Amino acid sequence: MRASSVMALALATAILAGCAVDHAKEVAQYRRVLDARMPAPAEGLAPDAVLTLVQALAMANRHNERLALGGEDYLQSLIEKDRVVASFLPKIQLQPGYTRMDPFKLPGPIAQFFPLHATDVPVTTDWNIFNGFRDVANLERTDVIAGYRRAVLLDLQASILADTATVYYQILRLERQVGVLKNSVQVQEARVADMGDKVKAGVARPLDVAQTQAEAAATRASLIDAQAKLATARAGLAFLIGVPAAPNPLADGFDVPEVASLDDLKKQAEESRPDIAAAHALFAAAKKGLQAALEEYLPSVKVDFDYFLSRESFPMMSNWLFFVQANLPIFSGGRIHANVRSAYSLVRQAQYYESLTERQVAEEVTVAYDNLEANGRRLHELETELAAATEAFGLASQSYDAGLATNLERLVAQNQMLQAELQLAAAQLDRKILYFRLTEAIGRLVDQFAPKPKA
Repeated sequence: MRASSVMALALATAILAGCAVDHAKEVAQYRRVLDARMPAPAEGLAPDAVLTLVQALAMANRHNERLALGGEDYLQSLIEKDRVVASFLPKIQLQPGYTRMDPFKLPGPIAQFFPLHATDVPVTTDWNIFNGFRDVANLERTDVIAGYRRAVLLDLQASILADTATVYYQILRLERQVGVLKNSVQVQEARVADMGDKVKAGVARPLDVAQTQAEAAATRASLIDAQAKLATARAGLAFLIGVPAAPNPLADGFDVPEVASLDDLKKQAEESRPDIAAAHALFAAAKKGLQAALEEYLPSVKVDFDYFLSRESFPMMSNWLFFVQANLPIFSGGRIHANVRSAYSLVRQAQYYESLTERQVAEEVTVAYDNLEANGRRLHELETELAAATEAFGLASQSYDAGLATNLERLVAQNQMLQAELQLAAAQLDRKILYFRLTEAIGRLVDQFAPKPKA
């Protein structure tokens, strides 16, 4: 076998090998980022098994398609970086060609050097030896953009996990409301029956029965509304964690810890928020893009080398060709200047975005902190309100039984107690939701559920 044939076969084999893509390896590049601080999800969870908050977050992290979409954006930035790295390497191509010319007459000894048809099989090499440092600037830019995409991916992860935790505790809140309302409906229906017996015995008025029935019907309507909202929240949780349905019982196993001062939280946000890191990376990438645009004014040097595996064109005895070309831009019709202006605009735009992101984060942290603090004060007042409402209902019931109060007064007291109980139950679970929003605002949500290192 000729050496040229062996070389051609080797080139063909290399080309075919380069076409294969390991999809699992590709996906693993962004899964490592997403899974670095998250536990593995529980697979095959039985419908009656308890779905903990950590398990729900792990399932959302693994199965939510929005994270996969963001991961592919990050992967594409890594691929672009590899593409720019490849610009530093030579391009080698097999370029077979066939030439046929119109017959013409030449002296006999010369005609043999100019065949009317010829087949050439060259291997061409194209290499940019120097490109005005534009390739270096582009490589640095793609590296920064990859960091930007990674930060955007982590910010998206925090947002989805915060949504999952919020819906999880909304379900617990609604389940508690449903439980309170069910108990109230049972008590009120028993009171309606008791009131009917009293009317028959002549010790109560028909008005008392109507009032009690109206109050029971209003409570049943509230129960139906809470049950409908619960079903919607369940569907939302199933969507977030990537399963057809989420009928599993949930468990409230999280206690809100002490919260640092507002100034400390803002400092943590500056260090931890992925979107701030993304804004910094975007600004750095814009500056690298400006550097690349300015370096378009510099000269470039290109080398071409062709080696013929087979040659029938003139000069047939020459097996290789070497060519060096320099390029110095003298006049580009304003195109390079336009590129530089555009790059400066992108730098200013990235700087504005960086400033806006920092101010938005500071505002989000302040609002989340104030909401959590207000919830703590509200909890204290609701506990006092429930205690007072419970005592008032007891006194109203005693007064009604003694004939010193009307049934309407007792129903009003009962309704106030029910509302206070519902508001307290909601506020207790709202506190956990508000805490998750605060930890999301400072960029530390994932840290709450990251597996603890083994001692």
